[in-house]
Amino acid sequence: MLAEVKDLRLPRISLDAFPGGAEAFELAAKFCYGINIEITLNNVATLRCAAHYLEMTEDFVEKNLEYRTENYLKEVVLPSISNSITVLHHCESLLPLAEDIKIVNRIINGIASNACKEQLTSGLSRLEQSFPTKTTIYEIDASPDSWVGDLTKLSVQLFKRVLSTLKSKGLKQDFISKILINYSQNTLQGGALDTELQNKQRHVIETIVELLPAQSTKSPVPIAFLSGLLKAATTAFVSTSCRSDLERRIGLQLDQAILEDILLPVSPSNSNSALLDTDSVQRIVSTFINRNGDDDDDDDNEDLLQAELGVGYEFENPRSPKQSLIYKVSKLLDSYLAEIATDSNLTPAKFIAIAELLPDHARIVSDGLYRAIDIFLK
Repeated sequence: MLAEVKDLRLPRISLDAFPGGAEAFELAAKFCYGINIEITLNNVATLRCAAHYLEMTEDFVEKNLEYRTENYLKEVVLPSISNSITVLHHCESLLPLAEDIKIVNRIINGIASNACKEQLTSGLSRLEQSFPTKTTIYEIDASPDSWVGDLTKLSVQLFKRVLSTLKSKGLKQDFISKILINYSQNTLQGGALDTELQNKQRHVIETIVELLPAQSTKSPVPIAFLSGLLKAATTAFVSTSCRSDLERRIGLQLDQAILEDILLPVSPSNSNSALLDTDSVQRIVSTFINRNGDDDDDDDNEDLLQAELGVGYEFENPRSPKQSLIYKVSKLLDSYLAEIATDSNLTPAKFIAIAELLPDHARIVSDGLYRAIDIFLK
């Protein structure tokens, strides 16, 4: 570096590209002079990048800075999910160098592998508790959710990479859902958003929806969470495909919903429309009515068994399991009609269209519908 300096009278050398800045350079310099430096979770990634930048390898000195930082990564960081997440967070300010020297990729793979091991250990522990034996001399202390909160430190870009790797390694869908819910609750904000925050929120929502487990009537994702995402998506102006994905997911699980879940606000850009987004609810209910259960193998097997035994249910029979689900939705929809009936911007045509979404056999009694009509006419 000094050889490249033409004017030796310069009082200082600029190291703008040095990873970690002046503080990291000072630590590396102290190491060169034999001064003991403490490697921690907060500086190991920085020092590893600095060692690469300064070529502080075994080719020059035994147990050089690269060796020391690599040893710390292997012994302290990679075996622990929590420690790995902390170091991964610090890597964000060291990109693209931390990516080039494979720190980021190694840590993400380590997190995924350890999480799957925890999942297996936790399952074996629960199995031992179900079938206790006298030979058990200790209990495995596995808490697979102890590190979930740590993931909120990560940017959505790194979070997506971690979750994608967790999914590819086979982490259970219900645990994936738990991670996504926790990240959303700690990242998304309500209320009015400025343009920068709105763009960030849009990116977070679209990423979370992309990472959700496969659409299913038996999805491990709670419908209240899906509804919250859809409401946040409205103010963040997410893509049409993202919104459609959420609407379909809610529709497939609509029998689990309560009224609050379908009271969806209209887009802030629609100033002359109704108070609530009735178009979205129409699409959601239509999804529920038209769902065919192709992704529910258990239901298919049950239907086949019932057919073989000659004990199948009639869909229009009130005692049919399928009819009980549609009856729940009919009560929900009638409550929704009563809620929107007071909106002066709601047209009779729209009210009728929503009321007629359900087939005739959906309502065993029509008291809720009559009440909604009465409110609307008043």
